[in-house]
Amino acid sequence: MVQSAPSALVIDQGSKVLFRINGKFYELTQKALRLLLGLPQGPAGLGITIDRNRFRFEFTEDNQEIELTTDQLKRRLSKQVAAKK
Repeated sequence: MVQSAPSALVIDQGSKVLFRINGKFYELTQKALRLLLGLPQGPAGLGITIDRNRFRFEFTEDNQEIELTTDQLKRRLSKQVAAKK
């Protein structure tokens, strides 16, 4: 079975992010994403770079950066979804 590459799309002027990881879709607000990444709240402005199995998040307005593997991000997203149920 062929797996699609992970992807991310920043929408609504940077206030929301859509992810596709291993065929599963996730939608987060920027506030929820920063919380998921362990970063303090900050202004809008987000860049995401995906290089094979690594996501790099850059919050340019407050110079915050973090890099995670796809598996690390998927685990954090899955925990968040499970906590909401």
